[in-house]
Amino acid sequence: MTKSFFSLLTAAALTATSLWATQPETKQQINPFEEIQKVQQEMDRIFQQLHQRLMQDANFAKFNTQFAASPAVDLKDDGDHYTLKADIPGADEKSIDVTVQNGMLTIKAQTVREEKEKRKNYLRQERYVGSFVRALSLPSDVDTKNMKTAYKNGVLTVTIPKKK
Repeated sequence: MTKSFFSLLTAAALTATSLWATQPETKQQINPFEEIQKVQQEMDRIFQQLHQRLMQDANFAKFNTQFAASPAVDLKDDGDHYTLKADIPGADEKSIDVTVQNGMLTIKAQTVREEKEKRKNYLRQERYVGSFVRALSLPSDVDTKNMKTAYKNGVLTVTIPKKK
C-alpha cells in the first residue's frame, strides 16, 4: 500500500515538473496561478485514484475502522444557559460519558453490534459500530457543576447553565 502511495506521489512530482518543462520559452508572461491550478488539478486526480484504490483494499478497510468517529454537534447560546446536542445513534445510554476538564467538554460513547448478527448474510454494512469521541472547548462563563445530560432517540442533549 505504501509502495503505491509513494509511486503516486512520484508520478505527481514528475507530472508537475513536466508541466513546467513543457512551457514554450517565449517572452510571454507566465501566470503562476494558472500553473499552480494545473498542478493542483493533477494532484487531485492522483489522490482521487489513490482513494479509490484504498477503498477497494481490504487491509485499508480494517485500518480505517480502528479510528473513533466524531459525532456531529450543535452548541447554542440560550441566554441563561448553553445547549449542546450531539448525534450518537445506536449508543447505549450507559456507555455515554460526558466530562469537563480544563474548560474542555469531552463526550465518549460506545456502540456495539448484536452478537447474533456477526455480519452473517451482510452484503454491505455502513452503519457505524465502535467508539465515538468528541471534545470541544466551552465558553468561560459556564457552570459545569450544574450541567445536565439527557439522551433520547440517538441525540445527546447537554444543558450547561451560565455563571451568575
